[in-house]
Amino acid sequence: MTQFSIQNKEIKPQIVKYLTAATSKILLAIGWLEDDGLIGLLQKKAIEGLDIQLILVNDQKSKTKTKEFQMLVQKGAKIVWLDNSFREKLMDYKFGVIDSMTVFTGSYTWEEQQFSNNQTLYITESLPTLANGFEIEFEYLSILNELSKEEPKIKNPVTLLLKKLEVIKALLKIGDTEFIHLRLDEIKEFKSDINLSQIFSALEEESFEEALTLLIEFTSYHEILIACNEPPMDKLRREIQLMEEEISSASNEFNEIQKTLHKFSKQHSENLGDLLQKILFQTKLKAKIEAEEDEEKQEEYNEAKKDHEEYTRSFEMSKKQKLKSLTKEEQKILKKLYRQNSLKCHPDRVIEDFQEEAEAIFVELNEAYKANDLEKVKDIADQLKSGFMLFKSEGITELKKLESRLKNLTQKYEGWIGKIEELQQLPTYRTVSNIDDWDVYFEDTKEVLESQLVRLKEFNAGHEDFEEEG
Repeated sequence: MTQFSIQNKEIKPQIVKYLTAATSKILLAIGWLEDDGLIGLLQKKAIEGLDIQLILVNDQKSKTKTKEFQMLVQKGAKIVWLDNSFREKLMDYKFGVIDSMTVFTGSYTWEEQQFSNNQTLYITESLPTLANGFEIEFEYLSILNELSKEEPKIKNPVTLLLKKLEVIKALLKIGDTEFIHLRLDEIKEFKSDINLSQIFSALEEESFEEALTLLIEFTSYHEILIACNEPPMDKLRREIQLMEEEISSASNEFNEIQKTLHKFSKQHSENLGDLLQKILFQTKLKAKIEAEEDEEKQEEYNEAKKDHEEYTRSFEMSKKQKLKSLTKEEQKILKKLYRQNSLKCHPDRVIEDFQEEAEAIFVELNEAYKANDLEKVKDIADQLKSGFMLFKSEGITELKKLESRLKNLTQKYEGWIGKIEELQQLPTYRTVSNIDDWDVYFEDTKEVLESQLVRLKEFNAGHEDFEEEG
């Protein structure tokens, strides 16, 4: 499963390469075909016995190639001429499928021309579900002339599959995996696709992180198929919903890092705080002694004194803070409830009428989570069960508002990513990230600090002006 794009002058050689390599079937729903070289290549493949089918728009532009298309049909190809009123169906979503495995999409115009800078072709290989989805779209377009305008479009089974996968992906993101196994029956009929088979196996084996990674890649490759089936408003609403979820996920990650750093800081104070305070006190005395002997070291003494005073204040505050102790099972429940309910009350997701209330609940939820207050988080979860929050993706109806909302959410998402990167640049984060066992780290660090304290005391004791610690 691979997906890549090519631009401008690189496009035609790639098309020729793939068409030449085709062995059974070429389906092209491209609206217009004016390149004599490509028409000739399709004639050759039709003579070889391949199933060649094209969907083109029956307009004046296409009539300039009437003889060429007649020759193509004589060689065995099939051309469906869409009424000009359906031209919009192919303007934005032209596509091709080769051998039920390779898919072409993009803005390429399939004509001999001087290339502009906006010609792009996307090629997806070895993804049978995507190819199957576009083959179904091809079948629909091929009978479009025969359908009444009131007749609803039959749902594409592949897009229905993708909706089911989006539900599974959302559950994995929030850690709600208890009943994932019940959803496997909904997707097993597509297991013939090796890519989906890998996802299915990961879910069966409860390798949920691997399954989520595979799902994200798999569904992203199918975005082009979903776009063919969605009106602009629905597409924007879906993108808004996805961006809301990405923002929530990013803010969860930010809070998770903050909580880890807070927990580490708390344990650091508990394990090493007294020792560090004594070291800073002895360092201050040493700096004072050296400053009395050398005036140029007065600034070093002032800094040492300041460090000792500031650490003493923060250490005393840290001792007053209480972090509730939870079992591993309780920690798991806490994390799951937090993820689920932070989605429900995230201020960036709800409409303006609920903005203030959502912000208050969101802050309260985050504070409870950081404090390991499971009971408080449960209370908030119960409060949110009524579903009184209305999401912006549901409440906005005007296209321009949706577009503006999506841009705004994208900026906020980038802001959260920036905050995460800032946290990851902190020395404490780098320290915590490199520690395999906190207990071992604190024991080793304590041993080093005790040796340092002994040396400082010996230095200070060797001077007549040594002050005993009070």
